[in-house]
Amino acid sequence: MLALLGAGLCLAAASPKKFIGVIHDNRCVGPNCATQCSSTKAPVYTLQSGQDSFVLSDQKIPAKYAGKKVIVTGTVAQNNRLIVTSIAPAR
Repeated sequence: MLALLGAGLCLAAASPKKFIGVIHDNRCVGPNCATQCSSTKAPVYTLQSGQDSFVLSDQKIPAKYAGKKVIVTGTVAQNNRLIVTSIAPAR
C-alpha cells in the first residue's frame, strides 16, 4: 500500500504547472539587462516568479521574451531547473 502511495506522489509531482514571472538573463545585472546583454554575452535565461527563480531548460524560446512577463508551463526538476513545456506572454 505504501509503495502505491509513494508512486502516486511521484506522478503528481511530475505534473506540469504554470508559473507567472519575468524572463531574465542571470549573467547580467541591471534594469535593461535582459534585453541589452543577451546580444553580447552568452545568456542563461531564468524565470523570476515571486521569490522563486528557475533556470529554464529551453534557452532559445525565452530569448524573444527577455525582460517580459510570461506564463511558463513546465515541471520543476533538481537544482531549480524548470523543464519548459510552453511559454506564452502574460496579460
